[in-house]
Amino acid sequence: MTYQGSLTQLKEVERLVHDRTAYEFLKENFDGPKTDQDQMLWLHESLRNSELVETDKYRVITATLYVILAHDTHEAIDEEGDARKLTLKERELTVLAGDYYSALYYRTMAELGMVDLLRALQRGVQKMNTAKTNIYQLHVSSDEQYASEFRAASAAIFSEFARYFGKEDHFVLLAERALALKKLFDERTFYEAYHSSTLKRAYEHGFFARDAAASFEEWLEQLILRVKKEIIELRETCEPLSSVLDMRLQEMLQR
Repeated sequence: MTYQGSLTQLKEVERLVHDRTAYEFLKENFDGPKTDQDQMLWLHESLRNSELVETDKYRVITATLYVILAHDTHEAIDEEGDARKLTLKERELTVLAGDYYSALYYRTMAELGMVDLLRALQRGVQKMNTAKTNIYQLHVSSDEQYASEFRAASAAIFSEFARYFGKEDHFVLLAERALALKKLFDERTFYEAYHSSTLKRAYEHGFFARDAAASFEEWLEQLILRVKKEIIELRETCEPLSSVLDMRLQEMLQR
């Protein structure tokens, strides 16, 4: 498939998500998490050689994006100590939007009748929630365990999806690191805006301190470089990727 053809398919997937979720009230009032373009790219790549018909591919990706959107939206509800405080209206809209995405996810999965995939995605949600708790409470004992939990917090839903559709381990490992890198970019952007990060506790605790870093910003940049290196190494052993995904990886590695 051509690069342009891949982009057209991805636009169609995104349209399906937004057409189903953009009822007027949320469309006009909610400014929360949006469709994760990188998650969408990797989900699409996971089904590139699948025997599913195109319409079912779109619906399966759409359903998975719903559960990711629901999870990201509910997570955006602020807690005590968060740098960015939501107003009461913003909190209510965030809860409403998260519940709405969840309802669309379950309805789409019921229509598809893919019970085994539903179970796989629920395992991903559970792994993601557990990983985020372990990261937040520092229930980890080493750099590698922290890195593993961080990847699970960034990509556990995707990983279960990809394995369900028979993708090889190197593909999943590469995707996990790419999605973790995207999360690190988001953390950097949030820190620049609010001087707060969920990774600050790891820095203060001394994780990934093999190279001395005088500041959190330097420490985060070193962590980003570490993940980029892992991506480069995994690309050499992974199956060939579509041109659109390969270009996206190149773009991320150059940031």
